[in-house]
Amino acid sequence: MKKDGLVVVATVVARAGNEDVLREALKELVPYAKTEPGFIQYDLHESTETPGQFVFYEVWEDEAALETHSNTEFAKAFGARAGQWIESVSLSKFRKIA
Repeated sequence: MKKDGLVVVATVVARAGNEDVLREALKELVPYAKTEPGFIQYDLHESTETPGQFVFYEVWEDEAALETHSNTEFAKAFGARAGQWIESVSLSKFRKIA
């Protein structure tokens, strides 16, 4: 897994009326994630068709690096603070095949 890494696509949808505050909060995650062990890539995108729909495209060295990222105090504090602005979150994991 380490050669190409573990690809994660996380979709976050804002509660109606919370698009702007969630956008700014999500932006705060990017520079922090880029300092974490096992980080390869971590980008935040916003839908051009659905306001308040955000996608993180992440690449981690392996599952352990993703687990570490997900369980940092920073991530836990973010979840506690931003949960009120989030309608839904979905996460999918991928591996490169070609």
